[in-house]
Amino acid sequence: MFKRLLAVGLVAGFASFGTQAAACTVPSAATDMVNGIAAGLNQARQSQGLARIGFSRQLAQAAQAQACDVAATGRFDHRGSDGSNSHTRVERTGYDTCLTAENLAWGFPDPSRIINGWMNSAGHRRNMLHPRIGEFGVGLAQGASGPVWVLVVARSC
Repeated sequence: MFKRLLAVGLVAGFASFGTQAAACTVPSAATDMVNGIAAGLNQARQSQGLARIGFSRQLAQAAQAQACDVAATGRFDHRGSDGSNSHTRVERTGYDTCLTAENLAWGFPDPSRIINGWMNSAGHRRNMLHPRIGEFGVGLAQGASGPVWVLVVARSC
């Protein structure tokens, strides 16, 4: 059920993000689960009169790096085990970001519950509905206490 949320971002290649990512395990239904987050994010935006935002492979790489790090270390935090923050992780992918935000969730069983949880949390909701973001990426990794979800939203410069 609802385990933990923390507000402050499609599973993609993540081998360049260090040893935590190299040992990362994703749930078998990861693609469907990530697509559910993408659909829920854009549905939430449209319900508030905001434009849909597009998928970014680079943002997905940054999100996946953090999902793997959280799953591997058990540190449920926006700060990575290497001291990085979401903005730094996005820049590492080569994405030229002027605005970056990240949502985390741990242990939620399915995308609809995550979207509902994030929408009922002021910080998460603000990130998802920010009028200036234009793209998103989702990371998903299997942690000891269930799936670790990371949503990264951004606007390129």
